[in-house]
Amino acid sequence: MRKIAAIFMAGALCAGCNGLVKPDVSGPATDTYFSVFSGFPLPYFYMASAVQWNEEYAVTTAHTPLIPYEKYRCSTGCDLVFIRHKANGKIPAWRTAQPGESITAAGSSPYLVGGSSHGKVYPAPFINTNENSGELYAIHDAPIVKGMSGGPVMAVDGSVVGINMGIYSVNLNDISHHPGLQGAERISVFIPYSVIQREWMLLQAKLQPTDERRFAAISDSAAHLREAP
Repeated sequence: MRKIAAIFMAGALCAGCNGLVKPDVSGPATDTYFSVFSGFPLPYFYMASAVQWNEEYAVTTAHTPLIPYEKYRCSTGCDLVFIRHKANGKIPAWRTAQPGESITAAGSSPYLVGGSSHGKVYPAPFINTNENSGELYAIHDAPIVKGMSGGPVMAVDGSVVGINMGIYSVNLNDISHHPGLQGAERISVFIPYSVIQREWMLLQAKLQPTDERRFAAISDSAAHLREAP
């Protein structure tokens, strides 16, 4: 499987679009994401989407600046952050995407109305050489627009298989020599479940100290009590 090496322009990640999306205020995907906005010193200047990961945390894209309540950034420098956000509804099921399966891309839009579009997952992985992370992202061909970054990529069974990240222009770049993209009219890049799960496990390691660290903390507290008058 050949990898696509591509350099995103900063504007393409934050403000790009590669097709039309359908306004969606009550579809099956609308309950799986929420809008996030930049904080101080540019409150509400930038907007993206986020998906609930569990009861306490949600995930979104790192290229959206000044997102409040950020807790953790991707260890490789990939385009992913975990934010503190209590679930106020159903938490979606997550799983790995299967090449060729149909998906729905969803998220917020510049008009503050949710949007969605349909496409399928392609087998070719994607490397954003501009960020130097070496991360293997995934590809679908559903249109996405500004504000959908961080929004869910949903399979037909309702599972979330990743979050939208950005676009790669098929008009400005020749993709004909990439066999994994035969027939693709557009390329939308998403962060797959496997990357999110890996980074969650690393965050868990930081949130839950090992027995050795816990023992050291207890020992320090005990020593402090012994020294107290």
